[in-house]
Amino acid sequence: MATAQENEKKILSFFRDIWSEANLDVVDQLLDPDFNFILSFAHIKDRESFKKLVQFNHQAFEKLTYHVDDEEGDVVADETKGAGFWRMTSKHVGMWRNIPGSNKEVEITGLSYFKFSPEGLITEVRVHNDVMGLMQQIGGIELVYAS
Repeated sequence: MATAQENEKKILSFFRDIWSEANLDVVDQLLDPDFNFILSFAHIKDRESFKKLVQFNHQAFEKLTYHVDDEEGDVVADETKGAGFWRMTSKHVGMWRNIPGSNKEVEITGLSYFKFSPEGLITEVRVHNDVMGLMQQIGGIELVYAS
């Protein structure tokens, strides 16, 4: 079983190496073959499908970067689970969720909850993010508030 500190490093690598740098070799090192990636609007059920999601997002969003500050306590973990608070910045340049590239700079925040296997691999990530804010920023929806 991995230590809490080892799992914190894996969470940081998940954001830095996989999401920000699109280093798909790291997927095989960190994620269980039956890995689950769960969003409010999608459920990815294995490593290969997750790799495709990362590639797709890097085509739709230029300079996709996840900012996680481990010195500020944005990442916590124990031997079986962990969480990371993040901020994503990018530029929307390609089709995403049927919305053509808007060339707009975007920024959202989110929290990802991680589960680890006894072997120390990431088995599941549940993401809670501001997808509505992202959709608004790229012109996918207009928020209307009643007064």
